[in-house]
Amino acid sequence: MEKNPYDAVLNSALNATALAAHHILSFEYFIDKGLQKIIETEGIIEPVIKPAGVNDFKIKINKITIGKPDIIEADSIVRQIMPMEARIRDLTYDAPLMISVSYIEDGKTTEEEEVFIGRMPIIVKSKYCNLYGLSSEELSEKKEDPTDPGGYFIINGTERIIITTEDLAPNNILITRDNQEGFKFSAKIFADADSIKVPHTLQISSSNLLYITFGKLKRVPIVMLIKALGVTSENEIIKKIGKGDEDAINTVDMNLIAFNVDSENDALDTIGKMLHSIHTKETAELNIDSLLFPFLGREKDSRKIKAEYLMYVSNLLIKNSLEGKEVDKDHYSNKRLHAESYNLDMLFRFIFKQILNDAKYNFERGIRKDKVPGPKYIFTSDQLTARLRSSLATGQWVGGRVGITQHLNRRSFPDTVSHLRKVESLLTSNRENYRARDLHGTQFGRFCAVETPEGPKIGLTKNLAILSMMSKEGVDTNSVKKLLKNYGVKSI
Repeated sequence: MEKNPYDAVLNSALNATALAAHHILSFEYFIDKGLQKIIETEGIIEPVIKPAGVNDFKIKINKITIGKPDIIEADSIVRQIMPMEARIRDLTYDAPLMISVSYIEDGKTTEEEEVFIGRMPIIVKSKYCNLYGLSSEELSEKKEDPTDPGGYFIINGTERIIITTEDLAPNNILITRDNQEGFKFSAKIFADADSIKVPHTLQISSSNLLYITFGKLKRVPIVMLIKALGVTSENEIIKKIGKGDEDAINTVDMNLIAFNVDSENDALDTIGKMLHSIHTKETAELNIDSLLFPFLGREKDSRKIKAEYLMYVSNLLIKNSLEGKEVDKDHYSNKRLHAESYNLDMLFRFIFKQILNDAKYNFERGIRKDKVPGPKYIFTSDQLTARLRSSLATGQWVGGRVGITQHLNRRSFPDTVSHLRKVESLLTSNRENYRARDLHGTQFGRFCAVETPEGPKIGLTKNLAILSMMSKEGVDTNSVKKLLKNYGVKSI
């Protein structure tokens, strides 16, 4: 009997990518890069009470390391644990986390010590799992199913998975008709820069006036904000927003006449008054630097590029309002899928901040005239282990989100694969007329066109196609910039 060539192609594709690869790779990225990134951005403690004779004192977290999944038995013996033992004995399959803590007195490191801060649940079949790299025969010896795809945690003996969620892409421009009275079109940007998330809304009114809303600033005239960012030349503003289009130039002219501000300081002063501050200029600068497009930078030096970007978005908004065009937000280029890395980053960052607050309190409480408490004394909290286990076991996440984790479906192998490849939309399921429920042309090849539940969640719960893959996280931005430069893209 002649062998079907399609079988060879299909088997090759299935063998090339694990069915739970997106869960495993996202978790590995979080452990490899995400944890250290959190340490670098959050890991400085500055106690109010300092050691005697020291002017500047800091407690710095240098690096974080993770071990292999193990267990401490009743007789204090520490040994490696396999997933099957964790299932049978109702244990959590997790590994110890260690941080390197140093004391810095007046710029000099005086003490450095490695401290245990808690235990991190490990995804089965990831490179941090004790099953990693084992052959089918070795897996069978460990009482494991060689065909099991992995991609799940074991919490108190129960298999739990973090459900992949679908959301609108951050730092992306979405232009739609504005439903508010007196406004025609709006451009929404969900600005995201690690721990800083600030929604921005740019609007064009019925009388063609341009406004922006972000943070506590509501409907700031865009031309005024551009001047506050240092671009005070009206000819430059007209040129970069209008881009030679007569209607767009007329719109910019109208805005410059309506919101006539002469200098950068006057613009900052006017914006500061909107925030009802005594120190108007300083308050305006603080809000602009820290909250306006934080993905472009949060320093004073980033104001020039923020002004350029604001003029670019303003041009798009005017252009789309003139043509009556909307951006299709259901096009899959405008969506992003969030797996383990995104969700664990949010949870770990929140818990880690609390651990640092406890450490600061313990240090200030334990300090004496002649004695400084050591790192092992100040990092005594076991809340990291308890909070991680609790959130993964219940699905209750920071920010009031629920249902982030689910009990892995084991009724049959196809059911397990289907559950591991499930994608949930963050939209609420009580509205009927979501266009997001429709099967969009850009989903073909990426999602199964058939598998979705009937009822309230129809179209909002989807499943990744068997041969589809999620792109890896942590792309080297410098190499991307280099490629773009080679293609002729010019920097601002």
